Amino acid sequence: MLLELDNVSAGYGGGPDIVDELSLEVEEGRTYCMIGPNGAGKSTVLKLIGGILAPRSGSIGFHGHEVGGLRPDQLLQRGICLVPQDPSLFTKMSVRKNLMMGAYLESDRSVARDRLDEIFSMFPILADKERQPAGTLSGGQQQILLLARALMIRPAFMMIDEPSLGLAPQAADQVFEIIAELKSLGITLLLVEQSVERGLAVSDWAFVLDLGQKRFEGPSDQILADPRIRELYMGKAPTVE
Repeated sequence: MLLELDNVSAGYGGGPDIVDELSLEVEEGRTYCMIGPNGAGKSTVLKLIGGILAPRSGSIGFHGHEVGGLRPDQLLQRGICLVPQDPSLFTKMSVRKNLMMGAYLESDRSVARDRLDEIFSMFPILADKERQPAGTLSGGQQQILLLARALMIRPAFMMIDEPSLGLAPQAADQVFEIIAELKSLGITLLLVEQSVERGLAVSDWAFVLDLGQKRFEGPSDQILADPRIRELYMGKAPTVE
């Protein structure tokens, strides 16, 4: 297993546990989607793995080594990257400089520039706008820039929190086309996505969370087709024949 959470619990400040004795496993090279109702603890799980929040109990293993409680920069060095829900671009800096910030851990600037050239080949829209301030991009273009900046790190494991949030349908389509392509780069992905059907469509396996606990898991196509899950978590009653 690439990543293992074993009976992990966590919360904020002195409040109750938002994640409650959660265990899950992630295999290398696969794409996962985590679904569940609002308040289920999905984003909290990503923050735990990404080092923004420390576990109160339990363990988080990556490549067989304990990483629970490490800082985000330490986890980045190990290949764990979180693309957060909240915009984290340097809006007054150019697209090019935002991308180069993604390679700040790379001490060899020539390597960083080579990565930048690769990114511009992958995302021509960013190459066309490399001198523009990031804040002038459309919502969809900013989301693409966030994903591209994460790729500058060369992550082994990328978490993406609500990639289509606030985007127009056409922009969301572009973002999910990119997410579907990331698997071909050998990157293991874990998504949290408000559009459940869209998230499940690009993933291999799904975790269903509720009240900080894993209720179900299984192949994404089976989760999508399960009438109980569709009724509980997608607001669609099963069809009666």
